[in-house]
Amino acid sequence: MGPELHYLFEVDDAVGIITLNRPERLNAVNWDLGAQLVELFRELRQRDEVRVIVLTGAGRGFCSGGDAEWLGGKSDRGMPGMSEAPLERYQRKTPAGPVAEVTRMIVEVDKPVIAALAGPVMGAGLAFALACDRRFADETTRMSAAMVRLGFAPDCGITYFLPRVTSLSTALMMVETGRILEADECARHGLIDELVPTGEALAAALAYAKELAAGPSVAVDLARRFIHKSLTSTLDEMLDYEAVAAVLSAHTADAREGTSAFLEKRKPEFQGH
Repeated sequence: MGPELHYLFEVDDAVGIITLNRPERLNAVNWDLGAQLVELFRELRQRDEVRVIVLTGAGRGFCSGGDAEWLGGKSDRGMPGMSEAPLERYQRKTPAGPVAEVTRMIVEVDKPVIAALAGPVMGAGLAFALACDRRFADETTRMSAAMVRLGFAPDCGITYFLPRVTSLSTALMMVETGRILEADECARHGLIDELVPTGEALAAALAYAKELAAGPSVAVDLARRFIHKSLTSTLDEMLDYEAVAAVLSAHTADAREGTSAFLEKRKPEFQGH
């Protein structure tokens, strides 16, 4: 029998819903949960029946960040500089191990990932949310690049996404101070895309995800991939990438359906292939 799963997963109309499930710890992420999420995202990349993913948290919060017991070297899993427990070679190179990998996998799953947020969205949890395509959050949401509050430098990709999602000065303020931002301030700084009434974030995120899932998934996934690629590419490179994507998508059944529906003045019925 394997280790206890620290997440829930279900599929609703081609949308895979991942729920972080450590509510007694405000879904703080530890080594085991990180490893489980990495494996899940790797599996979901290959599951064609799941076209879009929603990431949310159980209970009163999305994710309060790294598990304090683990970060403080008080758990069985070692932490460099904080405990005497032996470390794997993998962890010697990347102290947060699979927790940092989750951010990478949110992008590399190669299909849209929508965040449904409430309560604490802090530290690693903020990194996960920022890596998502769009963030729906309710009025209880509070965000913080909390690593510095514990004396740690930022990790989990938060320094990559913060200055791209918000302004450079706001990103600097957040990683330097660990200040907690309330929901309205998060929305004002662009950290939240859709601010909804308390308790409605998951429903709003799911409605948007289902809208995407009903679309031409190959074209949607390619579009997402190239937006990410554009962040580190030149215009010439992107024009070449777009040309390749156009050829790839033109060979799909959904491209034939989309053009036929346009000419016939009807709503297309995309199949995702």
